[in-house]
Parts: sequence; structure tokens; C-alpha cells
Amino acid sequence: MNDTELYRQILGINSPWYVSSVELKLEEESIYVHLSYEAGARMVCPECSAACDVYDHRRKRTWRHLDSCQLKTYITASLPRVTCKEHGIHTVRVAWSEPNSRFTMLFERFAIDILQATRVQSKSAHILRLNPGQIHDLMYRAVSRGLSRRSEDEEIQHLTIDEKSYKHGHHYATVLGDPSKQRVIDIVQKRTQESTEKLIDSALSDSQRQQVQSVTIDMWEAFMNAIKAKLPHADIVHDRFHIAKYLNKAVDDTRRDEHRQKLKQKDDTLSRTKYLWLTSIKRMTQKQRLIFDKLQLLELDTAKAWALKESFREFFTCQTVSQAHTFFNTWYQAAVMLNNKYLAKVAQMLIKHIDGLLAYIKHKVTNASAEGLNSLIQQVNSNAKGYRQFHNFRIAILFFLGKLDLYPYTSP
Repeated sequence: MNDTELYRQILGINSPWYVSSVELKLEEESIYVHLSYEAGARMVCPECSAACDVYDHRRKRTWRHLDSCQLKTYITASLPRVTCKEHGIHTVRVAWSEPNSRFTMLFERFAIDILQATRVQSKSAHILRLNPGQIHDLMYRAVSRGLSRRSEDEEIQHLTIDEKSYKHGHHYATVLGDPSKQRVIDIVQKRTQESTEKLIDSALSDSQRQQVQSVTIDMWEAFMNAIKAKLPHADIVHDRFHIAKYLNKAVDDTRRDEHRQKLKQKDDTLSRTKYLWLTSIKRMTQKQRLIFDKLQLLELDTAKAWALKESFREFFTCQTVSQAHTFFNTWYQAAVMLNNKYLAKVAQMLIKHIDGLLAYIKHKVTNASAEGLNSLIQQVNSNAKGYRQFHNFRIAILFFLGKLDLYPYTSP
């Protein structure tokens, strides 16, 4: 079997195309497979698939293919243009590559698999023997395909919106997530009301926006205003993870103040106890529990704040909105009567957003998936050692976390 026949079979080249020659360039560690089309052959119009006469041809192009014999393999060909009675003159489409791509479809599929496996663009570039620009081009094309294939009729009932810092300084992005599928729907620069509204408009169709029942967020005013403006039937839900963060901070601030006061009295009771007050009792070691039990007997302000913080967990176990409302009112009064400025501040914030708290009881959704996605986003960002351009950051997040259909549909 000669080289041209071998590569015809390897590449799956069919009439009217044929392998005209195979060129080995050892200095480049490359093989170039040159393709031509049969004289007088009629080609298919890319618009209507009608058989048409060849009008002329474009200049020679090159596509990177899967390696053969451990050498980089390229396909070269001059693409003909056809003249169609209905659609005029167009460049034909070829079986081995998508329009405007510099890679064959088989190579793109392989490169996507490598990127998904390593999740590190520089490592993938080394394995594939590509430069960073080529890797970005592959990812951009894959994400564009995936976004175009998303159905505007897909039902999305619950959403999460969260912020994410993507480079040093105050550079934030707003992340729209789908908790049911654990995916990023899209991401936009900044965390303003305007940018969030733009994100909702671009990521969701009109019918999808009408179907959304809840959006889980923290208590950022810009997010709430955007949801009210763009998602008319959605309840705003403030989940337990963000509330726990505020309550933990109130306990820790109380500990700091009390610790300073006691140190002035030569009392180091609260020294090295920070993480005890922030750790769930269920997760404490036996030694930690013994220390903690002794601290609770000392009538500390920190212990009182901790007890109220812990008691708020019961709110999320309420079965009805009415039961939750009654519990909250009782808890709120206790928090105010404690006369702790840090806890009182959190209590005032919670009562201001009581509707969002009660919405949790109605929908039983949390921002846990958003927090999980945030961790994965941070991993993507760390693997790339940060992104200078937001565009590149967005493409990487959607490529790795968008759960998109990234592959070219067909292959030779």
C-alpha cells in the first residue's frame, strides 16, 4: 500500500476528494497530506445542498489533524467555490473540518478531551503541541458551539446568582448558575444591577424567564433589584450558608472584643479558642468538646452569642412558612434583648430580608451549588494562574463548568 492510499484510508477521504501526495518534513517533525478534487467534479452548495459547478478555488489552506507515526499531521487543500443558481457563489464545506477552523474535527474532539482531562491549558498545549493562542481558539469555538445548541425551551425553575473575584484587585464577575444541573449558565463582568440584568437577558429566553420560580442569592442589593426587574415570577431566596457566615462573624467579633477585655485583666480564657466557636459541635474532637463545655459554664458573652447563632439552625427545619415566621420573631426578640451590637446588627439585616428567608422554607433551595461552583471556578482560575482578560476567563469557565455540548457534530 502506497502513502497516498494509506492516508486516504486513515483520513477517510472520499470522492470527489483524493490524496494527491504525502510530504514528510523531518526537520519540522511533520507530515503534510495534500488533497485535491477530481477534475470536472460537481460540488454541493453549502446553503441548499444542490449539486453545482465549480466556479474557482480559494488559496491553499492547512488543517492540523491527529498525529500519525508520532509526527504532527496536517491536511492541505485548496477549497473550491461553487456557483449556485439560488444562492450565488459560496465556498464548499468539507467533511474533515468545520468552516473557518484550522483543525480537523477529529483533532478538535481529541483536544477537547485532553483539555477536560487536564483542566490546565498550558499542560494541554504541551501535550497537543499547540501554542496558547491555538488552545484558546479551540476552546472559543467549542463554547460557541455549545451555547448555540442550548435549547431556549429548556425548563429552568431555580437559579443561583453569586459573585466571583477573577483577578487581583476589585475585579468581580457575576455568575448565573443552574443548581439542578450543577452548571454555570453564563458569567458577566462586574456585579452591578445593570450587568446582572444584562446577564439574565442574554442567558435566558423570554419563556425561560417566565418559568423561573426562585433565585438563591446573598443579600446584595444589586442582585435583588435585577431579579425583581427581569424575573417577575421568581422568589428571592436567602440561603442558610450566607446567613451562617453573618452569624459566625457576629460570634467571632464578640469573641475578639471579650478577649481584649479579659487580657486587660490578665485573663487568657479565650486565647486560641477562635475556631472552637466556629466549629459545629458534631465536628468537634473529644478534646475540643471538653474544652468547649468548660467555656460554656463561664457565662461568657461569646457563649451567649454562640448559643443564639446555633439556635437559628432550627429556622431551616421549619415545615411551614407560618411556623418559620413564628420561630423567627421569637429568635429576633432574644437577639435584640441580648444587647450584643454585632448580633443585633445581623438580626436587623435578617428582619429586613425576612421574605427572602421565608422563601427558603417554601422552595427548600440553597446556594450550596453556587458555593461549589465558586470553588471549581477558583480552581480553573488557579490552574491558569489568573486571567488578564475577562473574555478569556468567561470562555474557560463555560468550557469547563458550563456542561455544554462542545464537540463538532460530525467527523470524517
